[in-house]
Amino acid sequence: MSSRAVSAVLKIEDAIERELEGKVQKREITEVARRITQIAVSEQFSGPMPHPKHLREYDEILPGAAERILSMAEQNLEHSMGMDRTVIAAEIEDTKRGMRYGACLFFALILGAFASLFVTNNPIVPGLFLGAAAIGGIVSFIKGRNGK
Repeated sequence: MSSRAVSAVLKIEDAIERELEGKVQKREITEVARRITQIAVSEQFSGPMPHPKHLREYDEILPGAAERILSMAEQNLEHSMGMDRTVIAAEIEDTKRGMRYGACLFFALILGAFASLFVTNNPIVPGLFLGAAAIGGIVSFIKGRNGK
């Protein structure tokens, strides 16, 4: 433990002892304060890598372990980034494909409307084709590109 950490622990023990005065027997105050301090003082570290102190200890136990751990973390990061790129590319391609299919369907309905107008001379059939195209266009316009 560093001298700063030791100093902090001693301050904590002193504060605990002051709080315990009159509540715990005089001869037990120091022991109780020490035990509470042991429980209260902890260290937390989060992230993909171990705490630098622990990494150093790994390397002391098994020389080269720190380098292997760093290499493993780098490989994991590269893999995650590669997967993200693949997923994004697939989503973009799906969106483009959907837009192409939608445009083809829209134009097919328009062509069907004009063809049925000349073939049937009945305004109801072309109206159905145009109505389907218009509804599809309006729905996609309202939803937007993201389908929201």
